[in-house]
Amino acid sequence: MLEAGLELFADRGYHATSIAEIGERAGIAKSVLYHYFGSKAGLYEAILEAETQEAVRRVASALPEDRDAPRLQAGVNAWLSFRAERPAAWRLLLRDPPTDPGLIAVHERLAAERMTALSSLLAKPAKRVKAPMHIELVATAIQVFVGWWYDHPKVPQGEVAAAIMDVARAAARRIE
Repeated sequence: MLEAGLELFADRGYHATSIAEIGERAGIAKSVLYHYFGSKAGLYEAILEAETQEAVRRVASALPEDRDAPRLQAGVNAWLSFRAERPAAWRLLLRDPPTDPGLIAVHERLAAERMTALSSLLAKPAKRVKAPMHIELVATAIQVFVGWWYDHPKVPQGEVAAAIMDVARAAARRIE
């Protein structure tokens, strides 16, 4: 159900996708979707939540166990790999949210959660205390580069990762 909804919402947008179409693609009656999610908006929110959690889980699982070991390169690679492996998820996460105020709020909340998770996961604990502005800048750069990469898919993943690391190094030199 979630995968069918993800594909249709990502390809066609929230308003152009019906519960009946999602049910048909998932091979279930639309009443089953209403039973589990209550509404199309409920399904949409569940999909966004699931994809956000999976992206964060992938980054977390790619990091070294030692919290003081370098983390940024491994995390950036995991974040970019998730984007490459789950293009429908990125289309949904990056596209403009539906006009429904509740779903706009969901998009904003989950974008903030992803930013917080990246900041927390990719920086050493001492760095988060010592240079929080640097951490925020790098997390923002990661999000911007991933959005840019979405529009330029022929650029190799390694080149995007290297550009992010360049920004991180430059920010470390400039921002105390």
